Amino acid sequence: MATETDLWQTAWIIAEQYGDDGVGFAAEMAHGFRIGGKIDAFQAWVSIARKVEMLTTEAGANGAAA
Repeated sequence: MATETDLWQTAWIIAEQYGDDGVGFAAEMAHGFRIGGKIDAFQAWVSIARKVEMLTTEAGANGAAA
């Protein structure tokens, strides 16, 4: 089982690599695990998608303010 730190690290990497598109990427991963019946992985990827959204929203807000 992934720790909260693991989820944040994954989200950070995805946000860095994909930017706003990372939310969709993580959501697609979650969807795939849901279809496959991997509920723990599905929940982890939903959490990652939310974290990526937070990170990219913060980056956008900080960039606009600068």
